[in-house]
Amino acid sequence: MLNLIIADTSLETIPDNLYRHPSLRKLRHSGKKPSDILLDRSFHHFAMVSTGLENHHKRGRPDILHIALINALATPLYRNNMMKVFIHTVNNNVICVGDNVRIPKSYIRFEGLMINLLKTKKIISDEGRLLLELRSQTNFKRLIKEIVKSDIVVGLSTTGVYRKLESIAIDLSSQNNPCVVIGGFPNGYFSDSVDSCFDKKYSISSVGLESQVVVSRLVYEYEKNVLA
Repeated sequence: MLNLIIADTSLETIPDNLYRHPSLRKLRHSGKKPSDILLDRSFHHFAMVSTGLENHHKRGRPDILHIALINALATPLYRNNMMKVFIHTVNNNVICVGDNVRIPKSYIRFEGLMINLLKTKKIISDEGRLLLELRSQTNFKRLIKEIVKSDIVVGLSTTGVYRKLESIAIDLSSQNNPCVVIGGFPNGYFSDSVDSCFDKKYSISSVGLESQVVVSRLVYEYEKNVLA
């Protein structure tokens, strides 16, 4: 079973201090509360920069998670229940993705789903299946030790040692419960708390690759070793 973690993900509602920023006056007048709005650099860039939001270069891109999830959950590996997917966010929330989950392809619907999840902590299907579960204030180390419990944790980062993805996938497939970690943020590097949990860290390209590209290539190479 492969465990895929999308870490330091840019998924959060808009912080209260940003909500009060003068540039978001129209937003406040709309009647929406901060808990009703995902932080999105497309709309909140000026407020993020001018208020000095910590690590603002890594935040406000929930669309990265959306596209990465669409790619991951459409793969034969996931559909054959041979991959578990977890999301770790920049503010230490963890989302556990259940089996046979279909993420909306429409970003607007995805946004509504994530806001609902952040409020209610669980998304349950009409048949009573747990699709998504949010565990608040669960840092990356706890995710690894208490939930994933993997044999090996491999991080994919431009700061890692270069190695062909095909070779990495072969090693992962030889383990009973391997875990591979990719970034869910637009710029920068893994936080120290995430980076310190890696047993091995590899780079798979001479240039930075978008998260959905890494997911697609990783899963494909892994599938070649475990699917007939």
